[in-house]
Amino acid sequence: MKKLLFWLLSVAALSTSCKQNADVLPGGHVDTQAVGKWMYGSFAMADFWSYDGTYQGKPFELAVVFDFKANGTYEKYFVASTNDYSNCRTQAFTYEKGSVNFNEADGSFTTTPTEGHYRGFYACAPSKNIDRKMERSELKAQTYYYTLQTGSSGKPTIVVRFNRGDTNVSTFLPTTW
Repeated sequence: MKKLLFWLLSVAALSTSCKQNADVLPGGHVDTQAVGKWMYGSFAMADFWSYDGTYQGKPFELAVVFDFKANGTYEKYFVASTNDYSNCRTQAFTYEKGSVNFNEADGSFTTTPTEGHYRGFYACAPSKNIDRKMERSELKAQTYYYTLQTGSSGKPTIVVRFNRGDTNVSTFLPTTW
């Protein structure tokens, strides 16, 4: 009877610890020089003002942020917004998080999202607004190619390409918030 009770308690303890660990996000490997928040972005230097003098906003803004954590996880943010003279504002926001694996020898990193969210706002077409979690089919691994460099300002940068030989690059600078 003691053996049966011990066995049942052991199974209960193991199943509880396995259930708790199922919520823990498995991490990958991050190049130590890449740990931190990195942002690529552009924005308009111009502003839109209506004829009555009210501020309408920037005509265009775009930013992508990677937040690489030392435990091999990441968060990625994509923000875009446009505005026109008719005060039609369009905004998109995408968020994802999961594990990331850097391969320093290959000069690549692969993000594997485990959750994410989409939000879209259309001032002139509110019936098209969205605000939803990513579906499983949308959570796809993505491989990027990178080079860690020192920028012209003396600050570190991560130059990112979607394909190894691409000449079109995105330069990410360190950021905080």
